Amino acid sequence: MKFVAFFTLILLNFIVMCVSAQQLPLLSEYNYNGFLLNPAMMGWESSTAISAGYRHQWTDMPNAPRTGNIAFNHFAEDKNMAFGGYFVHDKTGPTSFTGITLNYAYHIPFKSEKNGEWKRNRLSMGISLSGLGYRLRGADLRYLDADDPLIISNNESQFMPDAGAGIFYYNDLYYIGFSAPQMISMRVKFSDDLALSTIRRVAHFYVQAGAKFRIQDYSRKSEHRHYIMPSFWIKNAPSSPLNFTASAHYLYDDLLRAGMGISSDGTMMGDFSIYFMENYRIGYAFSFALNSLSPQLGTNHEILFAYVFQSSGKGWFLPKVDGPSKK
Repeated sequence: MKFVAFFTLILLNFIVMCVSAQQLPLLSEYNYNGFLLNPAMMGWESSTAISAGYRHQWTDMPNAPRTGNIAFNHFAEDKNMAFGGYFVHDKTGPTSFTGITLNYAYHIPFKSEKNGEWKRNRLSMGISLSGLGYRLRGADLRYLDADDPLIISNNESQFMPDAGAGIFYYNDLYYIGFSAPQMISMRVKFSDDLALSTIRRVAHFYVQAGAKFRIQDYSRKSEHRHYIMPSFWIKNAPSSPLNFTASAHYLYDDLLRAGMGISSDGTMMGDFSIYFMENYRIGYAFSFALNSLSPQLGTNHEILFAYVFQSSGKGWFLPKVDGPSKK
């Protein structure tokens, strides 16, 4: 029994460290819905789309994290602004949270011309407002002594507001941005007459950047386009190690994309996506830990489905899609 209690204590400490290090849902498909990381990236693809995603993390652990999200984005090019939002539900063991976030971004265009053709060259500033509901299910807690006063046996919910902000510069060759998607540091308290449990929410800070290079086909003339797109993402939260993720993607004719990446915490990842029937996109991402915890944690799987209502075709990932009024 003492061994079980000791193991439980170690496991709880491990979970607390993970929560302190990264309280926002992890996503491998962050390049597509970039506004989940930086509200200023709302509209940078010059498109209107809706998407749904699901992620199962650490598949070999009991009650492993599962995250689902639904997102919508719209870019009004004549007004140089974008708006949208997303719904997310994340569950890990006895704890879960559900959130709704609204995003707005304003894009400042700069004139840029190359070989007689106008190019995208914009600076975007964005904000986000969120409402988050945290829940603790006492019935899902496992413990040795039913009379232990440190166990909260009832179910409790707490509602918390949040806000985010970001700045993002992009053109046809590269992008760079800085964001604070979770700026409000507050404590979420769950308590009954005998015990108190606290989750401390801390501010998060992100830096992301990337570039896009076209591969020239010197052997023969071809209308097909091939691109290589390296990118990186730096994540920082107080009292946690700085995390760095680097990746590279191959893009074929704005229709097929595949890539691989690695992060400083020892996670290797890969993803693949394809566009079909003009409006549809489906993507899959896979990742796993390269460190000694891999056998205990298992693998991570993520799937994303999107429907594109319209797209100018001038973005980085999406082909041109005419809206219903133009067909």
